[in-house]
Amino acid sequence: MHALRFSILAAALFAAACRTAPRDAPILARANVADGFSSYRILRVGVMPFQGSSVDAAQAQVLQGSLGAEMQAVSPYEIVLLGERDLQEVRSADAHRLGWYPTETIISVARRHRLDGLVFGTVVRQQQFPPLQFDMQVDLVAAETGAPVWSALVQLDAADPRVQEGLEAYYGGRGDDSGQPGWRIALLAPNRFARFAAWQVASLL
Repeated sequence: MHALRFSILAAALFAAACRTAPRDAPILARANVADGFSSYRILRVGVMPFQGSSVDAAQAQVLQGSLGAEMQAVSPYEIVLLGERDLQEVRSADAHRLGWYPTETIISVARRHRLDGLVFGTVVRQQQFPPLQFDMQVDLVAAETGAPVWSALVQLDAADPRVQEGLEAYYGGRGDDSGQPGWRIALLAPNRFARFAAWQVASLL
């Protein structure tokens, strides 16, 4: 079952990676980069299921797939989608503080999957009724040291004109059978709204 699940996710990830990223969408996310980031050899990265007090297992997997697909499309890394068991292993090592990760456990998980880095996504805030709101933090942790070397935060409010401008550039005129433009659908569809957030973060890598 796990192999099938990740095969399906991998297929979706590859398909999304073939899409051309928008060039005129405003970048609303911001990132912090650790000193010496360029000295790390990071080629193969594992993306964990998302965390957050308001996130259930189904959404955690959807968000993981969205971020993985966007990273595959715009970053130089090979992307591997990790499982809930991997995340629980890290959590059980008393990793309860946002932005803090247990070094020995990180190194162990990374070695098991032959990874150079691990990506952790956390939903900080979300409102799934109009106007949609979605804030998420994403950390890239180096397998070599177990320390975060890159972190990004995006805070989106569907009522913000800049967010609407970004959605229009990202989704363009692609719509559904109703004829409604895709970006307007995203104003009402939490998964589409979150996908835009994933692109925002991935575009900074």
